[in-house]
Amino acid sequence: MKKIILFSLLLITIILTSCVKPDVFEPKVSDFSLSERAVFICQFGFPGPLPGMLTSPFGVTVDNEGNIYVADTGGDRIQKFNSRGEFILGFGSTGNLNGQMNLPYSIKIDEKNSLWVVDTGNARIQRFDSNGKFLMKFGEPGTANGQFNSCMDLAVHGGNIFVLDVGNSRVQVFDFHGKFLYKWGQSGPDPKDFQAPFGITVDHLGYVYISDLSGQIKKYTSKGKFIKAWGTVGTEDGQFQSPSRVAADPFGYIYVADTANLRIQKFNSDGEFIMKFGKNDGGSYTFMAPYGIYADNQNKVYVTDVGYCNVKVFQMKLK
Repeated sequence: MKKIILFSLLLITIILTSCVKPDVFEPKVSDFSLSERAVFICQFGFPGPLPGMLTSPFGVTVDNEGNIYVADTGGDRIQKFNSRGEFILGFGSTGNLNGQMNLPYSIKIDEKNSLWVVDTGNARIQRFDSNGKFLMKFGEPGTANGQFNSCMDLAVHGGNIFVLDVGNSRVQVFDFHGKFLYKWGQSGPDPKDFQAPFGITVDHLGYVYISDLSGQIKKYTSKGKFIKAWGTVGTEDGQFQSPSRVAADPFGYIYVADTANLRIQKFNSDGEFIMKFGKNDGGSYTFMAPYGIYADNQNKVYVTDVGYCNVKVFQMKLK
């Protein structure tokens, strides 16, 4: 596992220093599915340190008004855009004081529009309001309950925060006040175990899905009881190469950022493949390093591309 994590961190380091400007092409339809298609809507973002520019955007979430929040990891900040991708505001700076950040790798939103930021380099979770006002924090480096070692992602469900504590090979669950509730998970070779966990989401029924860089998606109950795993390493439908992040939409479908295959794959909650999108032809569906992913209740899918330093938005439609 340590070798996989070290390789992943090396890959991330390379990506953090290699953002390039994308070519912009007219929208076109991706015909990978017999029943469904992903229609490109827009993209926004451009490499740079100024407001509205992005420096390695690893996380994305959307509020109930359609505003888009991006964890601009390389810039140690969060940036807020409207539904058209127009910059609204930014907050955060490099450091370890309240409201400062050190490699914020993920951002999620709760039903009250509070933002939960995974402040990976500072081994903590920070909570903000939708305008960037600091509200609270919890966590510190270590292995004890409530401590973190490379926390990389989180999920919000039912008044609880599920934190993927990668270095400690576990999921820790907290209430909205940051009180530790329980934990589960371990490193090992069995399907139920973690090899290199990297992304987490919780569906509308409370089931937990974890993307593992070993090439699998793992499904558990909210208490950590293993249900199933699917996927192997490869390029075929349902196979993965470095599946970095996973998102559940409100309808029970699971989207996976299949990073090294430069595509997004969609599954039902049992792991049955439905469709995929992403091309390598220089057009609007081209990804260089798809990473963060969010699926809303309007059948829109938002993808952060760490290579192009932008956010792409797609509308899922039946053919």
